[in-house]
Amino acid sequence: MAYSEKISQAIAEGAKLYAIKQFDEAATKYADACAAYNEEHDEDDADLLLLYGKALFQSAVTRSGMLGGIGENDEEENADEEKEENEEGNFHFEDGIAQEVDDDENAQKEEDEEEEEAADQDEDKENQDNEEQQEAGPEQSDFEVAWEILELTRSLLDKRLEGQSAEGVEKPYLKNADEIPSSEYVSNIKKLSEVYDLLGEVSLEAENFAQAATDLHRCLELRQQLYPKDSGLVSECHYKLSLALEFSLTDNSREEATEQMKLAIESVKLRNSKESDEEKKKDNDNLLRDMDERYKELKKSPKPDLKAEQMDIIKGIMGEAVSSTQGSSSSKAVQDLSNMVKRKPVVNDLSSMVKKRKAPSDSADSKKPKKE
Repeated sequence: MAYSEKISQAIAEGAKLYAIKQFDEAATKYADACAAYNEEHDEDDADLLLLYGKALFQSAVTRSGMLGGIGENDEEENADEEKEENEEGNFHFEDGIAQEVDDDENAQKEEDEEEEEAADQDEDKENQDNEEQQEAGPEQSDFEVAWEILELTRSLLDKRLEGQSAEGVEKPYLKNADEIPSSEYVSNIKKLSEVYDLLGEVSLEAENFAQAATDLHRCLELRQQLYPKDSGLVSECHYKLSLALEFSLTDNSREEATEQMKLAIESVKLRNSKESDEEKKKDNDNLLRDMDERYKELKKSPKPDLKAEQMDIIKGIMGEAVSSTQGSSSSKAVQDLSNMVKRKPVVNDLSSMVKKRKAPSDSADSKKPKKE
């Protein structure tokens, strides 16, 4: 599709930023492109939304490893500082300096009154800000916005595919992930598989394993239509689906997870048997050893403390580095996202999603998407 100069420029700038992993800035550029398209055509474009959703997801993953909180050391340091301040306020007087004490007390009283007045003003301002925020509604996390953008993308791609067919195209549609689709139908199937993959990863981040399994299963169905059995995208999808099923902890989910891991191993083995690059063969051998260990563990009875190990495993696989000092703030964020990540009616108001996106405190102005 041919875009206007304004949209094309935003896409090009977003692509450059995405390539150097400045995902937040890239998301802003893609948001600008989405908004401009909506203004020009009075509708949303699935291709632009996919670019925006991908950048939002990558930005959210990056931020999730940077969540901060007050750890024990910080709390102790703050307590020590408070103790020192209190101790500095405990005066001891000797005979002969009563007048000096009175002067000090008067000066202290005036200072306290000024501080109290300033505190009242700050409190009034804070109450006003809270009221404005309540009227505007709660801000959404990057994961939440990414989810809604990807859900909208999924809906639009599904509508596109309703009037298309695979007539005349043999399965698998593509030889590999780098091949350019030969038809619009295949191109849309490829994009839809990517959307489902991203939705599955958002659900994994949210610990909503049942929803992750649903989306990754659909992703796998599409990728099996698109690519040969030995495709890296197929084996990757088998692996992710196995992970989601393992932690779903529902009837037969562990058996299904074991089967998916087995299929992932078979896919990698088949690919490795055709590999001529010795370095890649070595990498695949290492991967197979790790996967085989997981497969053996899945065949065993689940451990009693499996639930406690879930997030450690997930974070390792998803590449997170969240410290143990995050406290309740990160746990609440995960819970809120878990409650949100469920299939729900599609929201077609893109402007509300763009506006609710949280901007970083250090550079809010430069990263806030434009109004639509």
